Amino acid sequence: MSRPASPAVRRTVSTAVFLLGALYTGLVLWVTLRPLPWATEGSEARWGILNPAAWTDEAAWTDGRSLEIVLNVLMFVPIGVATGLLLRGVLALALPLLLTLGIELAQIPLDRISHPRDLLANGLGAVVGVAVAAVIRRHPAWPGRARRQSNVSVQQAMSTP
Repeated sequence: MSRPASPAVRRTVSTAVFLLGALYTGLVLWVTLRPLPWATEGSEARWGILNPAAWTDEAAWTDGRSLEIVLNVLMFVPIGVATGLLLRGVLALALPLLLTLGIELAQIPLDRISHPRDLLANGLGAVVGVAVAAVIRRHPAWPGRARRQSNVSVQQAMSTP
């Protein structure tokens, strides 16, 4: 059985994940919220994702480039991984989902396109990222993993007569 990771190692890994995640999230915010006057013409309904017609219009789901959808999914995978490694439970998924919702809402008054397809693609990327984080957390090399295994072994040892 492997030795448990020291608190200093766990703290260092958590700090690195937090800093990289914050840096990447800042990059995503810059990419998604900066003005792009040449890229604001598209199939956006007035009021973006707040407009029910944006969700029910067939063109909203059939028009658009596949590459754009794939890139929207991939853009949120690292954010899902970071939150999934730092947090547990519903909060690990809720934070990136709230982030993508906030981005799409913030795009409405800006010179950007707020689109339900983007919201769903980003959300899918967040879900994939949190799932990847769950796999990473189960790996024996993950700093918190060995500690949990050794605690179970100690508990089992204490309960045997």
